[in-house]
Amino acid sequence: MNALQKTLAIVALLILVTQTVRHTYILWLEPRGSVLDKYDQPLKDQISSAASLDDLLRSYDRVRKEADLSKQEAAKAGKEVTYRDETQLEPYKSEQALRSAITDWENKSKEIHGIRFYWSIGLGFLVLGLLMYKKWNRWFGLTLLIAAFAEFIYWTSPTFFGGGIREFNRLLVNKLVFSIVSLALLSAVIRFLDIFAEKPKQA
Repeated sequence: MNALQKTLAIVALLILVTQTVRHTYILWLEPRGSVLDKYDQPLKDQISSAASLDDLLRSYDRVRKEADLSKQEAAKAGKEVTYRDETQLEPYKSEQALRSAITDWENKSKEIHGIRFYWSIGLGFLVLGLLMYKKWNRWFGLTLLIAAFAEFIYWTSPTFFGGGIREFNRLLVNKLVFSIVSLALLSAVIRFLDIFAEKPKQA
């Protein structure tokens, strides 16, 4: 069992350390933006400066009314608004960008809620696992510990699709904090169970 514990602990350490470093890089060091941003800068600035979902909704409501009015005028003129119009012409282009930003904000909010809930479940598994390991059955306790760190690792894993909204930064902060706490808990478990303790050499 000791060899299995060492292997699992090393794998968990490697994953948590790697993704903690990645969260730190993306949050504070990764260059954001593009040289092409200047062509869409007013709208991108408006989206990135939104402090809440309500700010985005107010902007979207205004642009949506403009888009609906434009469609009505096109219909009266006997013209059909095509997919190309909706992706390349104003006000449809701004409407699509704001709609995408709102959807992204909602998805990031759901993910933050999921991280906090499932990480708490993992913490419960950790406490139960340690108790089981020490008081009842080592294998059952180890199973719960594996489940605990599987929750920690999965829910703090990197987010590969970013976004120019504050909620994305809040998601990264949550993942970084929980990754650091998970690392600290893993270190404590390794020390508590003496997983890396060297056996004394026989004379």
